[in-house]
Amino acid sequence: MSRRDLLHVLTALAALAEDQPGVPVAVAALDERIGRGRQDMRTPLDLANLAADGLVADHGDGTWSLTEAGAQRHREDEDYAGR
Repeated sequence: MSRRDLLHVLTALAALAEDQPGVPVAVAALDERIGRGRQDMRTPLDLANLAADGLVADHGDGTWSLTEAGAQRHREDEDYAGR
C-alpha cells in the first residue's frame, strides 16, 4: 500500500472518530469519506497495514478505531502538514 493511501485512511478514520482512540467507525463510512466505492478492497487492506503498525484496531464487526498510537501519529502528521 502506498503511504498516501494509508495516510488518507488514517486521516478519514481520525476525522470520523473526532481524533478519539477506541471510537468504532464502519468501513463503509471510511470508503465514503475518502471517495471510494462501497466495499472497495483497498480500504480493508489499508486498515490491515495500519493495524500491523499498531495505529488502528479491528473490532471484528466491520468497524475499526484509532489506537492511542494512531491518534498520536495523526496529530503529528497534521502538525507537520500545517507548517
